[in-house]
Amino acid sequence: MFGKIDLLTKASAMARHAATRHGYISENLANADTPNYKARDIAKFNPEAVKRAMEGDKVDLNMMMRPTVTKGLEASPNGNTVSLEDQLGRAADAKAQHETALAVYKKAMDLLRLSYKAPR
Repeated sequence: MFGKIDLLTKASAMARHAATRHGYISENLANADTPNYKARDIAKFNPEAVKRAMEGDKVDLNMMMRPTVTKGLEASPNGNTVSLEDQLGRAADAKAQHETALAVYKKAMDLLRLSYKAPR
């Protein structure tokens, strides 16, 4: 009945990105005392890349999901670069992104329900 709805596709990609990012943040927090551990994160969500992929361009969306070592963080004496304050800020950002994606998804579903006319 319905084709692929772009808004729902973007919201789904945004939620997946936020969940993946939250996973790396939790790994960083779990290794906060591990000697020589380097904090990792993924690239910011890029809605334009998602749009180009939906239009048929060859865009590797998995590039947004690949972890990289977070640059610019000062290492502790044991070589660990995890800063609890930094990671908690990143976790709050990921949570806000995930909640935004879910809110968009919910509103889109509400609109779809309103537009559907039940058979008489």
